[in-house]
Amino acid sequence: MVLAIASSDAYHLGMAPREDPLPALLRELRTKAGYTLRQVEQRTEGRVSNAYLSQLEGGQRPAPNPRILTALAQAYGVPVARLFEAAGYVDAPEPSAIDRAYEQVLADPKYQFGTRASGELSQEAKRMFVELYEAATGKKLLSDESAED
Repeated sequence: MVLAIASSDAYHLGMAPREDPLPALLRELRTKAGYTLRQVEQRTEGRVSNAYLSQLEGGQRPAPNPRILTALAQAYGVPVARLFEAAGYVDAPEPSAIDRAYEQVLADPKYQFGTRASGELSQEAKRMFVELYEAATGKKLLSDESAED
């Protein structure tokens, strides 16, 4: 037996409806970049109108086609896979050993100085942070095999 609950019913039952991740991500990327809707339209060379982007960010439109997502990824300077994931086109990739180790470094409250870089870091940069952390703390996060990734 399948039980379906409408979002209005979910509200009355005390359950928050699940927000689609794409609208929130699009809003976040645009506001972090400091762009207006019109500026994004200009940066995408008119491929994404400001009205359409407003509707996407508001969750009023379904996930756009991959060409639109590609244009937005280029405008925001983020990997297109990030937008494809949020739109439900692909599953999130399994994190590498370096990515997992880097997340452990970031999670350590005693080791925060110099680890809060902005933007997406390369695998080499993440490896450098992990190796510095290992040297400073004596903890081993990467096995010898994963150091080759």
